[in-house]
Amino acid sequence: MAAVEAAGPGPAPAPDYEAAELYTRVFRVGALGRCWRQQLGPPDLSLAAEAGAEAAELGCAAAAELGCAAETAAELRAVCSIDMLMSSDKEKDPDVIPEDSSLLTLRIRKKALQRREETIIVDRACRQETLAYEMESHAIGKRPDNPTDLVEEGELLLTLNIYYPVIFQKHKDHKPYQTVLVLGSQRLTELRDSISCVSDLQIGGEFSSQTDQAPEHISKDLYKSAFFYFEGIFYNDKRYPECRDLSRTIIEWSESHDRGYGNLQSVKMEDYTFNDLSLKIGFPYLFCHQGNCEHIVIITDVRLIHRDDCLDRNLYPLLIKKHWLCTRKCFVCKMYTARWVTNKDSLAPEDPCFFCDVCFRMLHYDVEGNKLGEFLAYPYVDPGIFN
Repeated sequence: MAAVEAAGPGPAPAPDYEAAELYTRVFRVGALGRCWRQQLGPPDLSLAAEAGAEAAELGCAAAAELGCAAETAAELRAVCSIDMLMSSDKEKDPDVIPEDSSLLTLRIRKKALQRREETIIVDRACRQETLAYEMESHAIGKRPDNPTDLVEEGELLLTLNIYYPVIFQKHKDHKPYQTVLVLGSQRLTELRDSISCVSDLQIGGEFSSQTDQAPEHISKDLYKSAFFYFEGIFYNDKRYPECRDLSRTIIEWSESHDRGYGNLQSVKMEDYTFNDLSLKIGFPYLFCHQGNCEHIVIITDVRLIHRDDCLDRNLYPLLIKKHWLCTRKCFVCKMYTARWVTNKDSLAPEDPCFFCDVCFRMLHYDVEGNKLGEFLAYPYVDPGIFN
């Protein structure tokens, strides 16, 4: 992980060191991009598809590096190409392993598949693996239909891990539940709007006496305030009149007894892009919303965009990885995802107890909809809905 020390707007020397610690020194993101754009030439920054002339130039460079003739380098390039991984016989089924295969790996795989057919009970693809593959591959090399939406050459690409809220005791220490790619020219508000959290979907209130009364708003509609914290600066979301400065209490607490945090500042999130930030790669920062729902945010990589990346600006921030959560099932039927949670429930063996909508109504209300027994009922939003 490389970084630059200079944080000012002027040119700085190109980063030339590896981070020996868990995180780098503080650097200005935009300055890093300028340094590398000054050092690299147009062919290195180009996002155009690899052309024939460029391929020939690469072939000559490979021949010079290997110390062989250009014809030999071209032959090696052809033999080692991706196309050679495909079978020459188009009619062969790639899922059928031939009987006379001389490859030990294929013979082992065939025996494993035979054992699987004898012992498997349910034959289905692993949903977690399918989800991970689809998320990582669906946008690779994707180009926009409208040329104006094409990412500019020399654009910086940041990789961010967003962790579970601190209130999630099971996952708070080591589980990033979202990995997101953002462009250096994107505003912080674009990342803020792309973060999915079950806290934003909560519905406030107790509804045991009026289960059919549809709530008008979810928490995200009512409590729009949020902030990012990077290197002594709170970036508050102030786009809406009802937004509050959530960092004000923290700043006042810090200044009250000179607690050693320096001069903390508060600015508007919507006025800043990632290129304007000063930060450390690998260092834990903070995203806070809903008043006290706190997520650790770690920037794990900053690099220039490549022609094989997703080049459609409209798809960023791009979610490339998401942790899979098991859904909480109904206590009664054990089949459907819970929609209600009850407390002080005289009809339930546990407190709290979770029910799907059908089982909840059948157990707690008569045919006319009258409440049976004493209990408190709250709408439940399962974290597994983001699967």
